[in-house]
Amino acid sequence: MKKLLGLAIALTAVVTSVKLSLPRSTPEGSLSFSSVESSSTNRTYAPLKLPPFPSSGLNLFNSSAEVANYLETFHERKAFNWNPSYPIYIPAFDNQNKPYLRKHDRGQTTALMNGFKKYELGFWRDLPLDLSALHKSFPQTSLEQLANFNKQDILWDPKMAVFDKDDVLYTVVRIRTENPSLKHYVLMYSKDHGISWQSKILLSDANLPEWYDLERPYSPNPLFSSPAFLYYQKQGKAPGYETGFEYWQGTVGRLTLQTTSFNDKGELVVDAPVEISTTAQPIGYRSGSAVKVLRSGDKYFVTWLEATLDHKLEKNKTGRPVNTVPDKKGNPYSGIWVAEYDIKTRFLKKTEVLKTWPLNDSHNQPGIVRTSKGILHVIGGAHGAHFTHAFSLKPDSIDAWSAPQFTNTTNSGYSANFNIPGVPGGSQTYVSLVIDSKDQLHLAYRLWASDKSVFNAEYFGALAYQKADCDFSDQKNVSKTCRWNSPQILVYPNAPEYTHYYQVMTIDRKENLYLEYAQMRPYAPYFFKTPTGEMINTSPMLNSALLKSEDNGKSWFLVNDEDFEH
Repeated sequence: MKKLLGLAIALTAVVTSVKLSLPRSTPEGSLSFSSVESSSTNRTYAPLKLPPFPSSGLNLFNSSAEVANYLETFHERKAFNWNPSYPIYIPAFDNQNKPYLRKHDRGQTTALMNGFKKYELGFWRDLPLDLSALHKSFPQTSLEQLANFNKQDILWDPKMAVFDKDDVLYTVVRIRTENPSLKHYVLMYSKDHGISWQSKILLSDANLPEWYDLERPYSPNPLFSSPAFLYYQKQGKAPGYETGFEYWQGTVGRLTLQTTSFNDKGELVVDAPVEISTTAQPIGYRSGSAVKVLRSGDKYFVTWLEATLDHKLEKNKTGRPVNTVPDKKGNPYSGIWVAEYDIKTRFLKKTEVLKTWPLNDSHNQPGIVRTSKGILHVIGGAHGAHFTHAFSLKPDSIDAWSAPQFTNTTNSGYSANFNIPGVPGGSQTYVSLVIDSKDQLHLAYRLWASDKSVFNAEYFGALAYQKADCDFSDQKNVSKTCRWNSPQILVYPNAPEYTHYYQVMTIDRKENLYLEYAQMRPYAPYFFKTPTGEMINTSPMLNSALLKSEDNGKSWFLVNDEDFEH
C-alpha cells in the first residue's frame, strides 16, 4: 500500500437506521487537464501550474519576512502577475449582487473591528464592525478591552458575511471579556448593508463549544431568515483511539443545532440548542467548508459525520494501532447521517445515508444542498478515498434515499490507501459543494494524482472540480438520475506529495461560481525552524487566491477587481 502523509487540522429523537450498500460506479472518463480557453487577454485561466520549488535549500531562511518574500515567486500573485487590491476571502453577495469580503492583512487572524470590504462603483468600501454594538452586550468591558482581547481567526472559523431574503447581513465573532471564566459566540447583524450593526449573544459558557458553523447560502438564493448554527464539543475518543492518534482521528463529541428568528417587534430571538448527536466527529470548517445545515419551510436539515465505536483497530508490525483499509464492500466505515428537525413541533428524526473512508477520520466532512423541488443531495467526504453521493426520494424528507454512488471513477494515475479496492477514481479529500438554479451540482476537492510530466514523484495534490447533472424524470432507474463528469484540475501545486488547499466554494445571485483556496504544505519553506531557532509558521492566508467561473464551471480564472462587476 502507498503511504499518504496526514495533516493535523484537524432531546427527543426518533432514530431510523438503514442498511448501507456500496455505491455504484459512474461511467469512467478521462481526467481533464485543461479548462475552456477564453478570448479575454486580461484574465489568467486555469489550469494554474504553480512554479515548482527547488529540491533543496527550503529551510535556510532566517526570518518570517524572508520566507514571505521567497514564497511570492511560487504563488499566484507573482507567478501570474495577478494584483488584486481586495482581501482574498470567500465573497458573499447582497440582493444587488455586490460582493462582501472579510477584511484582513493576509494573516490568520484579523482585528475584531475589521468587518468587510464591499465592491461598488469600481471601488472597495470599508464596512467595519461597530464595537459599540458589542459593548451593549458586554457593558462591563471597555471598547479597548474588546478590541485587544478578541482578534478573530479567519482561517478555522467561518467568518464570511451571510445574507437572508430581507438583505440582512450576518457574521459571527468569538468574544472574551474581562471575565476570564466565560467565553461567548456573538452574532453581529446589520439591516443597512454593514453601515450600522447590532449584536446578539448566541452562547456563553466557560466550556464554549470549540467548533461552530453557521447556515450559509449554497445556491443563488439567500437564506430564508436569520441563520441557524451548529456547535461541536469534544467529549473523548472512540475505543482504541485514546493514545497514538491525532485530534482528527477517533474524536467523539456532542453536536447541537441552534435556530434563530426575528419576533414581531423585529428583535432577534435565539433558541436553546437542540442535541443532534453525542457521538459525532468534529465539524472542522476548512475541511472543504460544505454547508451542513439548511432550512426549508419549518424544517431544518443537518448532515454530519458520525463516529464508529464498535470496530477493533488492527495493529502494524510495531504493535501500533492503525486504521483499517476498507474491503470491496466498503467495510469498515464511518457513517454520514442526516437529521430532520421541525421547529414548530420540535420533532427530531435522523438516519444514516452514506459510508465514508477511512474510519473515524474527521476529514470526511459531508455537505448538503437542496434542489428547487425539495430534493436533498448529500455528499460524504473522504481522506484520500472515494466521495459518495445520495439524494432523497421525497421532497423535504429524510425518509427514503437513493442508492449511493461514487462521484469520481476516473483514474487520476494514483490510487490512495483508502480507495475501495477494484474501483477506479477516488483519491478525494475535502468536500466543497453548491447547487445552481438548474439543480446542477458543483463539487471541488483535493485530488491525489500522478503525472510524470508534472512531477517525477509518486503523487501530488491538485485542486479539482466536477459537475453533476441530475435527471429525476425516471425514479425507477436510479443509475441515470445523476451523472458526474470527469475531474477537471484547476490548480497544480508547487511541490509533489502532500498539499492542502483550505478551499471554500460559493455561488452568487447571477450564478457565477467562486472558489477561494490557499495552496500550501506542512513542510519547509512554510513550516520549519530557522538556523537561529525561530519557528516559521506561515499563514495560509498569506498566499490565498480566488477563482471564478462565469460559464457554469467550464472555465475558471483568477479574479481581478473589475471581475466583480459582471
